[in-house]
Amino acid sequence: MAVVIADAGPVIALAKINQLHLLAALFPTLTITQAVADECLRHPSADALIIKHALNTGWLQCIANPNFKHNLSKSLGAGEQSSIEYALQTGSKTLLILDDALARKQALRKQLAIVGTAAVLFIAEQKALIVDAEILIADLNQVGYRISPAVIKQLKSNMPIIKN
Repeated sequence: MAVVIADAGPVIALAKINQLHLLAALFPTLTITQAVADECLRHPSADALIIKHALNTGWLQCIANPNFKHNLSKSLGAGEQSSIEYALQTGSKTLLILDDALARKQALRKQLAIVGTAAVLFIAEQKALIVDAEILIADLNQVGYRISPAVIKQLKSNMPIIKN
């Protein structure tokens, strides 16, 4: 089984639109680092309560921040750095969920498998967990989490068919 690691951005974004449960439906266990948990829970809000509940139920697991062994950009936030570092230390069967452009570049340079929030929504649509990914992407835009039309277009044209 692959290790699935998430950065704060996708976790917070999905919680803001009450869709964090999609990650639980797609991945039996999702791991976040302590730095990511701190970022997710920093402000008391409805989405923080949803994330806290996911941690309490156990499918969202928090691990200690890893010891850094790789040279990562200092421009990355603590959550992004710790997520990428943990992914590098867990091996080849790791999927990293992150949206930040600089973090994605760093992860790709390190040959990590990555997926963003929009791709997660399109996968959920293919697996019939949701009716329309684009409606939820519009919801994300309404709560201030921007996904560009170019990303949506690229995903729609390049999305592999996933069998249930």
